[in-house]
Amino acid sequence: MSFGVIFLILAVGFLGLITVPKLLEKRTVVEPHPKPVRGDELAIWPFAPMPIMTDTEVIFFNKLKKALPEYHIFVQVQLSRIIEANSSETSERSFWFNRICRQSVDYVIVNVDAQTTLVAIELDDWTHSSKARQKADDKKDKALASAGIAMVRFHAERMPSADMLRYELMQVIENY
Repeated sequence: MSFGVIFLILAVGFLGLITVPKLLEKRTVVEPHPKPVRGDELAIWPFAPMPIMTDTEVIFFNKLKKALPEYHIFVQVQLSRIIEANSSETSERSFWFNRICRQSVDYVIVNVDAQTTLVAIELDDWTHSSKARQKADDKKDKALASAGIAMVRFHAERMPSADMLRYELMQVIENY
C-alpha cells in the first residue's frame, strides 16, 4: 500500500473518532421562552358566572319542554357543534368552519338518540331588527338549510303557547 492511502485511512479514522462521539451525545435543544400573554401571571382571572339564558329565553325554554317532552332540548348551541363542512380538503373545511364558528342558535331540538338534530330555533327580539343582525341571521339560516336542518324563528313579543309551539314544531319535524 502506498503511503498516501495509509495516510487517508488514518485521517478518516481520526475524523471518525472525533465526530462519532459528538453525533452520539444527546444534544440539549434550547427552545426560546414563549412570550408571556397578558393575564397569564394572574392567579385568578377576572371572570364571574352569568346566566346561560335571559329571563325571556327561560320562559320560552319552559314552554318548549312542555310542548316537546319526548325530545331533548339544548340551549345556546354553537353551529359548529351541529353542522360541518362536507369538503374533503382541510383548507376548505377550515374556511367554512370559520364562517360559522362564532354563531349559535338559541335552542336545538334533538331526537331521543341524542345525536340527530331535528330543528334549530331562534327566539328573536328587538335586537334582530338591525341590518347587521339580519345579515348574520341570513347567514345562519343559509348554513343550517345547506346542512338540511330546519330553522324556525319565533318573536319574543309574540311568544306562542306550548300547544301552538308543539303544533308548529311537529309540522316542521315531520315534513322537513
